[in-house]
Amino acid sequence: MRTLSRYWPRRVGPAEPLAAALMDHHRTGRARRVQAWRADGVGFEIDTQEYFTLEGTLASLDRLAIERAQGRVLDVGAGAGRHALALQARGLEVTAIDLSPLCTALCRERGVRHAQTLDVMTLDDPERLGRFDTILFGMQTIGLAGGVRPLGKLLERLRACLVSTGEILVDSSALRQAWEGDLEDASPERGEIVLSTRYRGWRGDPFPWLYLAEEDLREVALAAGYETTLLGRVASGEYLAALTRRGETDLQTGGQAR
Repeated sequence: MRTLSRYWPRRVGPAEPLAAALMDHHRTGRARRVQAWRADGVGFEIDTQEYFTLEGTLASLDRLAIERAQGRVLDVGAGAGRHALALQARGLEVTAIDLSPLCTALCRERGVRHAQTLDVMTLDDPERLGRFDTILFGMQTIGLAGGVRPLGKLLERLRACLVSTGEILVDSSALRQAWEGDLEDASPERGEIVLSTRYRGWRGDPFPWLYLAEEDLREVALAAGYETTLLGRVASGEYLAALTRRGETDLQTGGQAR
């Protein structure tokens, strides 16, 4: 049956192959590898080890985000809970959300006190979660917006989840390898790609993902009512930014983000 599953994999939800690999890693103590493909045929591997440590390639950005966070924190796309656990260790109140029930269970097993299954993109009543001082999209989870327009709508909705002085912390990067080979495309939409993953005998349904250059994030955030502050960048191109709500006067007069 295991051999057959290699050729006729079971189709599951988009997040489930990675979620299953993370749970296997947690319960066995051994890192797993998830196969990922872009719709244009570009493939790569996801190593689960980076989901269990803050010492990976984005370590400096992770440290900045953990130190910057304050008050009540919403950890979006919590995965294995690495950010939530670090924030809890600082004494902050953290709500971790993930669209995968398996990841929610994993977060709880690892000690995240408040974890729930929730897809932030389908959140029709943002205020049901209450208000937060910090909303964290760590490890490029802002990519789950899937596109520039959906991201703008998401940021607009999240205004209802932030206290007036709150921040959204986002790390992302520009798309490094051109989508479908279009080297001339420099638009924000260039970062809109489609991915699918496979692990063991599970094949996840395709899903949209977004890579966003700093200047493009700044433009989308401005239109949604936020100012953008760059907090840090690593050599490989990833950056961390803070989005803060602009005042109503700024929105009415069309003031520019700094």
